[in-house]
Amino acid sequence: MALIARTLFHHRSLKTRIALATLAIFLASLWALSFYSSHMLRIDMERMLGQQQLSTVTYVAAQLDGELNERIKALEMIAGAIEPATLDSPAALQAFLDQRFALHNLFNAGINAYRRDGTAIAASPIAPERIGLNYIDRDYVAGALLDGRATIGHPVFGRTFISPIIGIAVPIRDAQGTIVGALGGLINLDNPSFLDKITNNSYGATGGYLVVEKKHRMIVTASDKSLIMQRLPAPGESPLTDRFLAGFEGSGTKINQLSVDVLVSARSVPVAGWYVAASLPVSEAFAPIREMQQRMLIATLFLTLLAGGAAWRGRRGAARRVARHRRDHDRRAGSGRRGARLALAAPERAQRDQ
Repeated sequence: MALIARTLFHHRSLKTRIALATLAIFLASLWALSFYSSHMLRIDMERMLGQQQLSTVTYVAAQLDGELNERIKALEMIAGAIEPATLDSPAALQAFLDQRFALHNLFNAGINAYRRDGTAIAASPIAPERIGLNYIDRDYVAGALLDGRATIGHPVFGRTFISPIIGIAVPIRDAQGTIVGALGGLINLDNPSFLDKITNNSYGATGGYLVVEKKHRMIVTASDKSLIMQRLPAPGESPLTDRFLAGFEGSGTKINQLSVDVLVSARSVPVAGWYVAASLPVSEAFAPIREMQQRMLIATLFLTLLAGGAAWRGRRGAARRVARHRRDHDRRAGSGRRGARLALAAPERAQRDQ
């Protein structure tokens, strides 16, 4: 009988261990699935948001490229109408430029005419403080006079006013095609300009736009005006920024100049050697999936507690059954021993009775 009880106990103990092992595998699989689903959800969301962001920034970059090309064409058209002899008559050149109202609308800081050596000989609207200054050290003037091409400069502070400016210049040629001077337009980044159509808009609730000059790793303008003319991180400090500067057009995450983790997409502006980037804080970009991840975590935790509770109740019931079997066995064993003693004592009582 004891052997039967031990066999029964061992059988139920083995079943309990198998059940607990099965439960452990189930719970491990449940949590692994939860974490995997959460991770893949973030990856899929990042890809989808990046595609949407890139689509938006592509449109913005195309607009900016068109605005800059329009200004270059306007300067080239006016430069083509300037007679070389007019460069020797500053008063006539000044009067000519003062009548170019279309250029005044395109360049909020005015237009300058330069001699072959880079000296300003006319400025419109009239700005006597600019006349006689040499600007050959400005990249946009040097590009027009020395390289003979339309050039958009990187942001610099103006010489006659302390504001960040962008210059665009084109060469002035004579009938033989020889460069005899340059015509340039200036954009004051502190004053309203066509760039505000980009930077005055936010991306999402807390995101924004950034226009970057690649060669000098400098911010041209941004939704956050305090970033104007700031340098980007040094090479190697921000791999994604380095990729954008190298010509990569796409999306990714990085830590921005304000130490905020952001989702960024960038598209180049070919005419200027710039790129436009749209950025959105990761906290906002992934807010919807964070709520979903929290619900998944709560559901997984609930199922874990439910399964654990069921296992505990099952083990407790099994323990009670084993204890009951032991008590029954002990009771039967006690009854058998008493019966045996009575059986042995019966002949003795019979002899005494005789």
